[in-house]
Amino acid sequence: MNPGSELKTNYVLFFLVILLAGLGLNILLASSSYVASISYGDQYFFIKKQVVFVLTGAILMITFSQVPYHFWEKISWPLFLFSVVLLILVFIPGFGREAGGSRRWITIGNISMQPSDPARFGLLLIISRMYTHGESGGTVKNILLLVFTGITALLIKIEPDLGTAIQSALFASLLLLMAGYSVVILAFFFILGIPVMLFTMSAYQWDRILAFLNPYKYRFDSAFQLIASYKSFLTGGFWGQGLGGGLHRHNLQARHTDFILAVVAEDLGTAGIIAILLLYLFISAYALLKLAKIQDKFGRLMGTGIILLFSTQSIMNIAVVMGLLPTTGINLPLISYGGTSVLSYLAMFGILLNILKTNQGNA
Repeated sequence: MNPGSELKTNYVLFFLVILLAGLGLNILLASSSYVASISYGDQYFFIKKQVVFVLTGAILMITFSQVPYHFWEKISWPLFLFSVVLLILVFIPGFGREAGGSRRWITIGNISMQPSDPARFGLLLIISRMYTHGESGGTVKNILLLVFTGITALLIKIEPDLGTAIQSALFASLLLLMAGYSVVILAFFFILGIPVMLFTMSAYQWDRILAFLNPYKYRFDSAFQLIASYKSFLTGGFWGQGLGGGLHRHNLQARHTDFILAVVAEDLGTAGIIAILLLYLFISAYALLKLAKIQDKFGRLMGTGIILLFSTQSIMNIAVVMGLLPTTGINLPLISYGGTSVLSYLAMFGILLNILKTNQGNA
């Protein structure tokens, strides 16, 4: 093992992740100040909370980078079961909190969290654990993995949060394929799941699909947000109006959460969008190239799952803002406002750093 290369690998990934989170804070300040001023009388309301989340997440990342990653292997079953319990608590009065017609949060005292984030991490762990140890026979294992994936996605779907449910199933399926799962069985699972998803969709979810298919027809109601995003992209041009310079925002809602990339387009233009995309791409590609060389199966699968979770969420959010997918309610990792998401991803990147550090001789 070369100590110099070990430091280099970890510093590169650490710097890139912190750079993305730092850019996110600047973009969030530009996108949220007006909304915060109108809603809370303090233009720094959102950014002050996000700074705390990012600093806490950075501490978690550094801390978890020092925790041997096989620790997570040992507690994978309790963590997965606990994450399922958290998803169930969303529906229990006194714990679950409803907002915007959905019950995606649980509140304990002054602490609120979105259980779908730890739930996806728990699913990632259990897939990695079961494929590493072969805790059950082939057929039984295949069925159990589909059941665990289905339970997680279903509980998230009925919150309702269809976008996150689809992303959970997508990243888990990709991880299963990389672990050697049968393509035929997975294809059958998705074919079976599509009609179930369609028949259980709510009215507003159908409205989002119709708005996606014909946005200008529904530009004054369900496609309002998407049309506003289009206008932000057109206004920004190639170089943008400067960070914080795009004052129109075209009545863009969720400008500091799900549609924050539209603010990037307006303020930093196409050049800014390209830079952000390249940063996401480089983080994912760099980590996957390192992980591909790791011999330890659990470490390789767990690290790959973290990157798949990160990259599929990023791709889905970017596609929605650009009008390539129906609106899903998925945020942009490490850029959008949201404490649970920021803390979860920075903590997972800390685990990833430990995986790469421990297996540096192979990576």
